[in-house]
Amino acid sequence: MSAVLAAIFGGLIGGIVGPIVLEEYRSRKHAKTWKEPRKKLLESMLRDTKYKFKTLERLSRTIGCTEDQTRSLLIELEARGAVSKKTKKEIWALIERAPLQESQRKLDEEIIEEERE
Repeated sequence: MSAVLAAIFGGLIGGIVGPIVLEEYRSRKHAKTWKEPRKKLLESMLRDTKYKFKTLERLSRTIGCTEDQTRSLLIELEARGAVSKKTKKEIWALIERAPLQESQRKLDEEIIEEERE
């Protein structure tokens, strides 16, 4: 009788813990192989330029993600979004390079320069 209970208990635990451990493994592998390289590329794109802002379209296309996936990665990188007054396109910059308290006039000048790229 105790062997049967042990088998049932083991099956239940294995049926619950196994999928949780497997999902955690997949999540870590996904982050390592998919997410981290894209975050590094996004960060380098937003840092290594004289223009602070880049269009979401360009960022998404470069890293090979949808716009929603790109937005999520940008938020994790502490970037912020804005809308270009001239082209009405969504643009993004690292908050450290384009703080939110920046004057609107200066921001507009930089956006215009970014759009000439």
